[in-house]
Amino acid sequence: MTEKQPKSSHRLDSISENNGLSLISDQDKNIYSVGISTGGLAEIRMARALSNRHIVATTIDPEGGSFAQSQIDQALLSDRIEVKIEDIAHTLPYADESFDFVYARLVLHYLSKRDLQNALQELHRVLKPTGRIFIAVRSTACLEAKAGYYNSENGITTYTSKIGGTYSRYFHDQDSICDFLENTGFHITHVKTYDEQLCIDFQRTKPSDDTDNLIEVYASKPANRS
Repeated sequence: MTEKQPKSSHRLDSISENNGLSLISDQDKNIYSVGISTGGLAEIRMARALSNRHIVATTIDPEGGSFAQSQIDQALLSDRIEVKIEDIAHTLPYADESFDFVYARLVLHYLSKRDLQNALQELHRVLKPTGRIFIAVRSTACLEAKAGYYNSENGITTYTSKIGGTYSRYFHDQDSICDFLENTGFHITHVKTYDEQLCIDFQRTKPSDDTDNLIEVYASKPANRS
């Protein structure tokens, strides 16, 4: 059966998505994708790159999960991509060392200090030895980080968006996100910072008026030592 392209209204390209997907190798057969991206677009790309790859794609948003599932169904990839409603700040329903690669683009910055620590501990647990993790979070150089209210206890900044509504993020610098990873037991392979124009809609068709600054971290779980 021929795979179909999901419907798209000129989705914008993403530097961070492309960077993360480029780090996934043909040996990465089991992937845990934290926070379904753009209606499952990244996960669809992962599945198409390798026919025997299995992806578990998570979100805490039922509406977003439903939209992603429709896109995955349309692409005829529901046998290779599982959409699940899961909160990574709590214990995950997977055995130790279940996954080869963890992909976490623009999701971990929603978590407070405590929840981020819990999430990384769980991601470290379910990742195989020598497995890798890709993370992209918004940085303290973002405009909202400077204009919002910062809670030093939980690390969260609360701000009002230009398009309306109040939002909360943990805006990181390179030291903060790397410290969380290293304290959990990860080994940092690289860390970089760059600007990217994000979108205000889940389908990634409406670009933001402002450019955001992102921190990208690529890390690995060291092999077990006897």
